[in-house]
Order: sequence, then structure tokens, then C-alpha cells
Amino acid sequence: MELQNDDVLYAGGASNGQGMPQAAPVQSGGFIFNGGTQEGYRQMVQFTGSGWELFKIWIVNFLLTILTLGIYHFWAKVRVRKYLWAHTVVEGEPLEYTGTGKELFFGFLIVVGVFILYMVAQVLLERIHPGLSALAVLVLMPFWFFATYRAIRYRLTRTRWRGIRFNLSGSAWKYMFVAMGQALLNLITLMLWYPKSRAVISNRIVNNMWYGKRRFWFTGKAKPLYISFLVAVLGVAAFGAAGFILSDLPAALSLLNGNPGEDAAKAFGKAMLVFYGMVFLGSMFSYWFFGVYIRWQVANTRFPDIRLRSVVTGRGLLWLQLSNLLLLICTLGLATPWLVTRAMRYYLNTMEVEGSLDYVHLEQDAQEAPIYGEGFFEAFDVDLAV
Repeated sequence: MELQNDDVLYAGGASNGQGMPQAAPVQSGGFIFNGGTQEGYRQMVQFTGSGWELFKIWIVNFLLTILTLGIYHFWAKVRVRKYLWAHTVVEGEPLEYTGTGKELFFGFLIVVGVFILYMVAQVLLERIHPGLSALAVLVLMPFWFFATYRAIRYRLTRTRWRGIRFNLSGSAWKYMFVAMGQALLNLITLMLWYPKSRAVISNRIVNNMWYGKRRFWFTGKAKPLYISFLVAVLGVAAFGAAGFILSDLPAALSLLNGNPGEDAAKAFGKAMLVFYGMVFLGSMFSYWFFGVYIRWQVANTRFPDIRLRSVVTGRGLLWLQLSNLLLLICTLGLATPWLVTRAMRYYLNTMEVEGSLDYVHLEQDAQEAPIYGEGFFEAFDVDLAV
């Protein structure tokens, strides 16, 4: 029987007495989560990695990357991913990362070649007319969206669970045009379209995601996001306006321009500190939105036989970000592996599931996987997540 989008089957679970396992409470970098026994949900993912183990990989990678003048960077990234994937345990089975440094390196070389051609074209256009070279810059923006979709596809096809890989079908070109349209609408509406754009983008990506021969689908609508989004925007705007008034920034700037000196510089520095301090306080409202957004994203991502949810909170996200920032500053970056494992533990250990997968009928699909790595993102050393 072909499953349709609304055919969510709830086959058992802890609440119906059919013997589903229930995870023990998990401590997650300062956050304690219950295994999730309410309403039939149980903990789905457990991250078992440690900062110290990742640090040993990280420091060797760092030294080898320096000794090889950066070439080892691609193999270093694969070592880190293999560790993180192997310590991400889903329903008792770890993920497996099958990508290679060679794939990432060749993807990088291809994009470097494309950029050399782009630079040559830009110089030629500059000679024809100065304005044409500026237009050429706009080509990079759609290319970013195109590369994003390709990078997600690469990582999914290099991720296996129980020997079966994930995949992403659909056209990266179509995604590029959809994402460009949403970016334009966000610009025109001064970002008021943003929740709607997230629903459109999530729909485009999740509806093309596969695990073996089974497809994910997305059911989210933008409406539940708008209240928290508007509160976040108004919070930043209100605190920013209050900071502008309290700091008397125009007067401090006028003093600096009219009578440059140590006192004027101190007054300007103090005004900037007050202004940005208030903006920072206002930005804390955004964590409420991010918490709502993550829960919305997970709850509306569907897969046959199961239903997902996340129990992250805005307060938990705020504490994670602030404490990680403090650790990063105090250790001059040496705590980076611990920050990564703390974040992984927080996001993954808060994932819960209801229902049970039909393991008997899980099969590998026959869709093609990309040959090379993430190209554009390797060229700029950009990570989508890790």
C-alpha cells in the first residue's frame, strides 16, 4: 500500500503498554532531560561523544593542517564528522558517515576553477562597462542557494543508519529560484515575510528527503511562528531604541567630530557600549523565537509510522549560547571541541519520537548520489552545521 502524506501510523509506544523502550533521564551539558514518557513520546537520539575525545582529534587535525599548508583540512573535516556521526545514536544504533576527504578536496578544486572563470569574466565586463562588473556580483547570491541544496544532498547521501543511506531528491536549480523568491519577499516586506519563507523553504527541502525508499514530508504552516517572531523583532527594536536614547549617541558623535580628544573618545566609547548592550539584551527575545522555530520544524517533519518532536526551550538555547561564548573567550578557542559536543548533546538529546519504525520493510533506494563534496562551502570554509 502506498503511504500518503496524512497516513501517519502510530504503531505502539510507551503509553499503550506494548513494551516500547523508555530512555533514562539524560544529562546534557548542564541540561537534564527526562527520557520522555509523557504522551507516548520517548527519547529518540542520544549523543555520546565527549569534548576530550574530540579535542584529541581536533588538535592533531590542527597540527597536520598547518604542516600540509591547509591541504589536510578536508581530511580533518571528515575525521571530525565520522566521530560526531558515530556518537549520534538513534534508537540504539549509531549513524555512519561515509564521505571522504578526497571528495571534499575535488569539490573544492571544481569550485575554485569556476571562481577563476568568474573573476576573468568580471575583469572582461569591467573593461566593457564599469557597471557590468557590479551586476556580475549578483550572480553569487543565487549560486549560494544552489550550493546550499547540493551540500545538504551530499551530507545526507553520506549518512547511513542501519546500513541504509539518506538522500535528497529534487532539483537544486528549482530550489535556487524558490529561495531567491523568498529572499526577495523578505526584503520587500522588511522581513515580515520571514516565518512564511521558512515554511516554504522547509517544505521544499523536507519533502525531498528520503531514508532508503521512504520519504519524509513537511506539514508546517507559518501562522504558529508569527507571535514569537514579532515579539523577537519588537524586543530588539524596543531595546535598540531605548539604548539609542540612553546612550545619547548623536551627542557623543557630535562631540567626537567637533572636539576630537581623549575625553570625547571615552564618551563615544561609553555611548556605543550602552547602545550595543541594550541591543544585546533585546536580542535575547530572539531565543524564544528560535526555540519555537526548532520545535515547529521538528514536529512538522513527518516520516511513515513515527512522529517527532523537540523539547528545546528558548531559555535552554540562551544558556547554551551564552555559556559557550564565555568558554570560547576564556579559553581563547581551545574549548571549541567541548562547545561542539555540548551543542550536539543539547540539540540531539532533546529529540523525541512517538511510534515505531517498520524495520522489516526498510530498503535502500536506487537514487544517485553526488560524486564530489560540498564545493562552494569548502571554498569558503562554511559549515551548514558541522
